[in-house]
Amino acid sequence: MIGLHIFGFGDPLRLYELDRDTGLWVRGFRPLQLDDLLGWSQGVAHQQHWDVDALHRQVMHFWVSQAAQIQLWQTRLHDLPDDHSLVAALGSRGDWCRHMERLLRA
Repeated sequence: MIGLHIFGFGDPLRLYELDRDTGLWVRGFRPLQLDDLLGWSQGVAHQQHWDVDALHRQVMHFWVSQAAQIQLWQTRLHDLPDDHSLVAALGSRGDWCRHMERLLRA
């Protein structure tokens, strides 16, 4: 199982730190649009040899179930400086477990 999580808003340095420190696949979106999220997740799925169709179903479920929150995030992006974006992360169950364990050690 692959998990998608939105961390919140960040700048390019924060994106670099998250990518380096988490072991997850991290990307910033501005604006956050479903087509971009699906395209990015498909590229990651191919690189990681994950099931693309299953990941697309998870992304679509996330998009529908979080629709109100996504609209709020999209609106808030308009008020942020141009170098800030909405930060999303993808990872396998093992990736997320390792990330959480690192957080507990900190």
